[in-house]
Amino acid sequence: TAPGNPTRMVGRQGTMRRVSVLANVTLGLSVCILFLKYGLPSAESALLGSRVASMSGMRSVAVGAEAERFRLANLSPQPGSTHRRRRLGRGYSAGQGGSCGKGMRGQNSRSGGGVRTGFEGGQTPLYRRLPKYPGRPMGPGHQYTRFGVIKLDYLNQMPDGSVVDFPALVDARVMTDTKENIHKVLGGGELTAKDLTVRAHGISESALKALEANGGKFEQLPIRKHYSYEVKEKKPLHPRNKKNKEAKKVMAANRK
Repeated sequence: TAPGNPTRMVGRQGTMRRVSVLANVTLGLSVCILFLKYGLPSAESALLGSRVASMSGMRSVAVGAEAERFRLANLSPQPGSTHRRRRLGRGYSAGQGGSCGKGMRGQNSRSGGGVRTGFEGGQTPLYRRLPKYPGRPMGPGHQYTRFGVIKLDYLNQMPDGSVVDFPALVDARVMTDTKENIHKVLGGGELTAKDLTVRAHGISESALKALEANGGKFEQLPIRKHYSYEVKEKKPLHPRNKKNKEAKKVMAANRK
């Protein structure tokens, strides 16, 4: 039972008493449902109804032929299940006098006290520490692709008619290694080299126009986070692999 109830019980005896009361209430409700569903003679139903009510502590309800059925209009809470609103600041005998349960001093003890939701005492709150994303207030943040830059001045230092990519520029000591795995050709300046075949992951419009004006062409490389310019040789398929068609032909010929 709730605190302040005169029938409050503590200890093992109180726990057992509450269990027994709950069992009696359950029994009483089940018997009442049976009475309502099948019906009994008025005398017997009144007698059993009074006995069940006395056992479970419920109000006696006549379940005879002319008795009123349970409806939403005639239902009411059980005694002790509801409590009135606690009156604060009306003396110590009322239960919550003086500080009304809010303590002596401080921001939370004042009327209208407290801080707004998300306030962390002045430090940058969580909803501002997280990265933002357009359309999603708490999204993963802005995402963009970071390219290593290849300038037109670097291409001018390569021989005419050659195939140029980032490893070729590093081998020619025109560029040094970068932390980005993918690269983009940007404009800015004039392109003097002729008939170049540039292999990169991106190119700007101005750089593409300058390249095509000098008879060159651009080859697009796939944009992957962990791209490698090294071409790895594919391992031969196992003879029992379903995709190995040559091994299938050999095995079919051996069977014949």
